[in-house]
Amino acid sequence: MHTRSDITKDDTNDDTNDDTNDDTNDETVVPEMIITTLSKSVKKYLAPDCAVLFSGGVDSSLITALAVRHVPDITLITVGFSGSNDVKWASTAAQLLGLKNSLILKIIDLDDLESTIPCVIEALETADPMAISLGVPLYIASTEAKSRNINMLLTGQGADELFGGYHRYKEIIKKSTASLHEAIVADVARLPRRDILRDNTVAEAAGIKLAAPFLDPDVVELALSIPAVLKVREFDGELVGKYILRRAAESVVPAEIAWRDKKAMQYGSGVWAGLGRLARQAGFKKQDKGYIRKYLYSVAGKNRIKLDVTS
Repeated sequence: MHTRSDITKDDTNDDTNDDTNDDTNDETVVPEMIITTLSKSVKKYLAPDCAVLFSGGVDSSLITALAVRHVPDITLITVGFSGSNDVKWASTAAQLLGLKNSLILKIIDLDDLESTIPCVIEALETADPMAISLGVPLYIASTEAKSRNINMLLTGQGADELFGGYHRYKEIIKKSTASLHEAIVADVARLPRRDILRDNTVAEAAGIKLAAPFLDPDVVELALSIPAVLKVREFDGELVGKYILRRAAESVVPAEIAWRDKKAMQYGSGVWAGLGRLARQAGFKKQDKGYIRKYLYSVAGKNRIKLDVTS
């Protein structure tokens, strides 16, 4: 998985960093630049034994739409509880993309969640709730992929950081676009030692490799040169994250997909809610602060899993 691990904060002004070129300031040109660069990245990672970790959001749908240019029947894998947002929307998005028959829906229940938690805790050596809630659906998707002789999953990792997708960015840009650019650069710099390490560790525990086309060096370079004002901006009366990425996506996916506001994987899959239910079933009370964390630590203790002392 490629990324930039040596990114430092660039000098910024209220619009963007000083070395932004004229093309990346032009809203009519940037979408095509994004599609061209990302398309090359996706093609680079395609292999006969790969699939897309698919939620139906703009990131995974864009990767899928570019991948099918070269692999028309590429497999899509979605994990979630029955009735969860990801399961419902992945089905809709796959149909909109003409890939209904390529979608593998891995529907999970509390038993699946409970049996997977120790595997993820052991792989990551942590019982941190956020890490586990993100790791569980990825681990299940990876084991499902492996059972189907798939050895690599393409993911949308990095898109939120590079293109301003997180909700908190909407608050940051109210201070200044320079503040948003600095926050994005800092978040991208943290990816290798946090998100990438976590996801690679979980996938490798199931025998799967991950590839993140958004984190290809050429895509990262382009994304960081795009002004922050094109990443979070008002659209239809409200601030929208990943604005310019959505504009780019409109050229290859239906607008219904491009402009959909998606929940993060741990929430969209229903895994976070499932962790809460398991914790309450184990006797931990919702009103107690950190009750999910306490439950996960109890699972680690029960299974005699050694944790990293810094976790």
